[in-house]
Amino acid sequence: MTRVAVATFGFLIIWGIFTTVFAASADKTEVRLFPKWLWVILCLLVPFFGGLLYLMVGRPLPANPGPRGGQSRIIAPDDDPNFLRDIQKFLRKKDQDDKDK
Repeated sequence: MTRVAVATFGFLIIWGIFTTVFAASADKTEVRLFPKWLWVILCLLVPFFGGLLYLMVGRPLPANPGPRGGQSRIIAPDDDPNFLRDIQKFLRKKDQDDKDK
């Protein structure tokens, strides 16, 4: 057997184990499209495509996907217009105080 065939066979075994365990450990009320037991069987019997389908359409969606822009997005201080405006005000005030002395 060639190295490519051994590597492919090893990948399929690892992929099948990974997706089967991933499907089996999911909450059965959050799994999409098919029942959980059917996803586990698909991942076992059709290792590559069953696991790929589970990861694409069957796995549960995260409850809170996180910030997607808007006000909750963290930005660097030098990209924040409010921060830059406050720095400018601070520097003007400091220059004015230095001139007054």
